[in-house]
Amino acid sequence: MASIKTRILVISDTHAARPHAAPAPDEFDAADLVRVVTGYRDPLPPADLVLHCGDLTRRSSVPEYETTFSVLRSLDAPLKLVIAGNHDLSLDPACDSPESRAVRAVARDAQRDGVEYLTEGTYDFALENGASVSVYASQYTPAYGGWAFQYPGRHEFAIPPGVDVAMTHGPPYGVLDEAGLSGALGHPPHHAGCGHLFEAVARARPRIHCFGHIHEGWGAYRGTWLHRDAPGSAASRPTEECVMDGAASGPIQTLDGLRPMCAADNRGRSAEARQRLAHLSNQRGCYIDWTYEKAHVDPGRQTLFLNASVMDIRYRPSQLPWIVDLDLPSAENKHRRHRTSEHATLETMQNLQNTKSHHV
Repeated sequence: MASIKTRILVISDTHAARPHAAPAPDEFDAADLVRVVTGYRDPLPPADLVLHCGDLTRRSSVPEYETTFSVLRSLDAPLKLVIAGNHDLSLDPACDSPESRAVRAVARDAQRDGVEYLTEGTYDFALENGASVSVYASQYTPAYGGWAFQYPGRHEFAIPPGVDVAMTHGPPYGVLDEAGLSGALGHPPHHAGCGHLFEAVARARPRIHCFGHIHEGWGAYRGTWLHRDAPGSAASRPTEECVMDGAASGPIQTLDGLRPMCAADNRGRSAEARQRLAHLSNQRGCYIDWTYEKAHVDPGRQTLFLNASVMDIRYRPSQLPWIVDLDLPSAENKHRRHRTSEHATLETMQNLQNTKSHHV
């Protein structure tokens, strides 16, 4: 099947922040690397597809949604897909108020500029560049405090095998999910990801799994799966150790060495580190070529994991977007299909999504 090289811009956890102005010449020579805004700068790079993995707001106010949807509408991409996060209480089906109805109106209006708000489910899109992409979306995260879209106990992430992209708000357990500053300070990591989500990803093996939620987990990870008949693959609660090839898996880029996370973190402070951070900021993100020829990836064998949180642990937009090139199948002679899981409410679907087949 013919494939089409497709550029995807991935962001998350922008919390109603607008991209900052372009960096001044030599700005990074003397900048405080803990606080400096990196690649979340205007203009963000053009793409065939933009993915925003949730936490559109910080306090779920109508002006915050207006800001975020305005930013998404302005991006140079024909299609922008967005899900909610735990901060986005007004989008939770449990919330029915004048504010929540106003927010849904903001989301509906943004469809005119190619912004599609997705609830939990699986979707197929025909892109303007001629490619077809299948996307599983879920905004749900484990219960922690009184936030939105959270579940106690177990949640079924119905990710279909072979899907191109899984976009969730939270990370899977053990992958780019280290919470707090323990790693930066040399202490054992605290993993805050969801084990049920990791199980679902291990079964489905999407080509890309992108998320946010744990700001300090920002990074990219190449996961190479063991064969399905390998010992441990049939475990009821599979873990990274029993379903991934450790020798062929590992981080592509994390905050470790890229920039310091706090004043006590001495990593990423060299002149070379400053120059690299300045370069990445000027190109408005970290670039990964995940095409077959360049990355030597086999569908069902590798998953590119991306934590795309733009905000750092102190809610400063100091982390870089991700720019990914991916080979996708041609949309020629394919119809756009729309499927939703049982967790997507009829009211939300009717108000926020066009459920009829159409070509984007």
